[in-house]
Amino acid sequence: EDVKLLCEYIAENHSDSDFAIKARASVAGADILLGNDAAAQAGVDALIRDFAEDPELAGMLCKLGNIGWEGGKYDRAAELYQYVIDNWPKTEHEMRAKTGIAKLNISLGNDAAVEATIDSLIADFNDHPALPEMVIEIGLRYYGKAHYSEADGNDEQAAQHYLKAIAVWERVLAEFSPSASYTPRAYYISAVVYSQELRRYADGIVCYSAVVDNWPDYEYAWHAQYFVGMYYERLLKSGGIEESEALPKIEQAYKAVVENYPNSRSAPRALLKLAGSALRTAQWSQAAAYLEQFLDKYPDNPRVPDVLYDLARAYEQMGELELASNVYRWFMDMTDPNDCRLKTVQAKLNELEGQNK
Repeated sequence: EDVKLLCEYIAENHSDSDFAIKARASVAGADILLGNDAAAQAGVDALIRDFAEDPELAGMLCKLGNIGWEGGKYDRAAELYQYVIDNWPKTEHEMRAKTGIAKLNISLGNDAAVEATIDSLIADFNDHPALPEMVIEIGLRYYGKAHYSEADGNDEQAAQHYLKAIAVWERVLAEFSPSASYTPRAYYISAVVYSQELRRYADGIVCYSAVVDNWPDYEYAWHAQYFVGMYYERLLKSGGIEESEALPKIEQAYKAVVENYPNSRSAPRALLKLAGSALRTAQWSQAAAYLEQFLDKYPDNPRVPDVLYDLARAYEQMGELELASNVYRWFMDMTDPNDCRLKTVQAKLNELEGQNK
């Protein structure tokens, strides 16, 4: 309320200020959210009357439409968007207002209207550089609606909304020329929904692979590369792929993380995945090489004690008993005093020292 009073004071007493239009819009936005319909209408009318020549007016009205939409005041939001469409045709303001209407119709469940609005946007603004991102945002509204359905326990409805989101992003991929500014994002978020939300791992892998194969410098390419390996593992576990086909692909994906994105947050995990696979298949020398690389590159990682334990085991299996003893001691110095492995390691050290005599 105090903020509203301050904005009212600025709007009424400093009408020539650069902040006057923002103050007037803030007052109207507060009244929209509070459900003060008469005051909100008066505020919008005053905004249009007093700032008719201000280049910020259309943008402010769109923002008020967004406030109405996000606050559940759908009729008010629709009126504001439509006013912008009617008075700023063929401009970016119209494009943004139509994007708002598409999101509004998603909230209302008017899927046919959403589709028609996207058709209109692509027909009228196909060459506008901001349009692909706006279409992506429309899809994200379906994604958000899916989360609401999940929270309500309606998983079937959630799955339908996820698929609608992907359908919107597929339009970005199919109807706009590829560009580093939006295409990898459309692939990436489609992959997240396919793999994480819908458990369609093969489809997710296709989209993640499209990112790393074509846009290796994308901001989340390192994560996409890791997810290729992780979801091949999930696909194998679910029976969707034969082990003979999956294992080389998993190894290749994790190696690519280590080699191409060594400074990413996924690189340490990828090395541990590679080492774990080598340990399970008794490839001791290879496992040791991965674990040594981990210690060299990530000496401060909290997983260091686990790596030391596994490295000592690998050395032991390789017959490198002195090295194994040294690493076991290192492990004892590094790990938590309550680590349940300490007694086992002490017994192992006694055994190894006896063998070395």
